Amino acid sequence: MNKRSIIILAAAVLLVAAAQPAAAQVRWGRGRLPGAGACFYKDNNFRGEYFCTAPGQTLAALPGGMGDKISSIRVLGETEVTIFRDQSFRGRSSHFRGNIPDLKREGWNDAISSIRIDRTRGGGGFGGGPVWGRGPVPREGACFYEDSEFRGRYFCINRGRDARSLPAGFNDKISSIRVFFGRVELFADDDFHGRKTRVDRDVPKLGSWGDKISSLKVF
Repeated sequence: MNKRSIIILAAAVLLVAAAQPAAAQVRWGRGRLPGAGACFYKDNNFRGEYFCTAPGQTLAALPGGMGDKISSIRVLGETEVTIFRDQSFRGRSSHFRGNIPDLKREGWNDAISSIRIDRTRGGGGFGGGPVWGRGPVPREGACFYEDSEFRGRYFCINRGRDARSLPAGFNDKISSIRVFFGRVELFADDDFHGRKTRVDRDVPKLGSWGDKISSLKVF
């Protein structure tokens, strides 16, 4: 074996060794949820056993069989998640900044082989809370407008996502809702608690619910 081959082999061994400790820490269970990070569930809608990871952690290789058993992802705090089809963060990928109750609906029937968990960058997305703007609207989901009759600034949430807690200032500023092939559940309290109502069509003027929304789900 020549010198170049020895160097390449040594580098490969080091890469595998570096990936093993993170993967070895992954275990299905039902432990306490972290304040920030992401939890990966065996069943959809955040049911069944799960494992959690902290922001800044990377899993270059999941233990055999684990990737194709992840059915939903809960994102906690200022966190964003990127999942990859292949090990070492290669192949097809998807990036999430909010809860994913059913990965199949996101087109992820294939196995997840590696995962990257980061702190939310730039304050955008639902890991850091919704942001008022005038961007593109989703094909399926809902948009929440600052003014009645779908005017002014707005933020949108894709179908299958949710917002566990709206930032201060958003509760009393949503005046109208536009729904695209879905339905919305509005809750008076954080974490989907308290009084609730369901919306399955456009609402040009929210009325009394305009200043009462603390969390919401889009189906």
